[in-house]
Amino acid sequence: MMGDIRVAIIEDHSLTRIGMRSSLNEQEGIQVVGDEATADKGLKLLRSTKPDIAIIDIGLPDRDGIWLVEQFRESFGSEAVQTKVMMLTSFAKEQMVLAAFAAGADSYCVKTIKFELLLEALYMTYEGQSWIDPAIARIVLKHTRQSAATVAKANAAHTVTISAIDPEQASILEADPLTNRELQVLELIVQGYSNNEIAQKLYLSLGSVKVYVRGVLNKLCASDRTQAAVLALRAGLLN
Repeated sequence: MMGDIRVAIIEDHSLTRIGMRSSLNEQEGIQVVGDEATADKGLKLLRSTKPDIAIIDIGLPDRDGIWLVEQFRESFGSEAVQTKVMMLTSFAKEQMVLAAFAAGADSYCVKTIKFELLLEALYMTYEGQSWIDPAIARIVLKHTRQSAATVAKANAAHTVTISAIDPEQASILEADPLTNRELQVLELIVQGYSNNEIAQKLYLSLGSVKVYVRGVLNKLCASDRTQAAVLALRAGLLN
């Protein structure tokens, strides 16, 4: 019998935090092991409980959620990888969305998410998949396209929030570029679609989609869907 999914919540807005905690605790098979309102206390909580899932608000009062994720993963190395991170962000603030996306969390949700969707995102994240809110995917995609256009015109003093891929990855991609079909699959991965949804959208069998997804991950040297999405956006593959 599998144990409960152990969840920690780090969110400074008390109503949101308490509501999330009580709603999750009501679910069979989910146990909230603790909740905190600041990054410093949140880090202690994560270190002491090592939960399966950490739900972290990017905009904490003392430090941001990105710092928290980085500190936790640095201090525990491979052990910390066992804790999956769901980043909460407000999609009204574009820079925050981009920062959250670049932070290396496993899933990305907007703070206005309905509880049913949050639950779906939590289960998917727990199973090792990534859940990216379409609103976040759209903003990142838009920004990357703008950045790519700006960089192409002038490499002057323009800072791209999401840095380009390293030369080794670039040369691998050059030697073995993505096919048109793989690019279509990749675009849907970035928008947060599941394999089943991709199969329906592209009129493919689920088996074929899995083959294309595996091909995309291999060519991008990505270990999972989120990493593939980040690398694709960094490489400007979806312009």
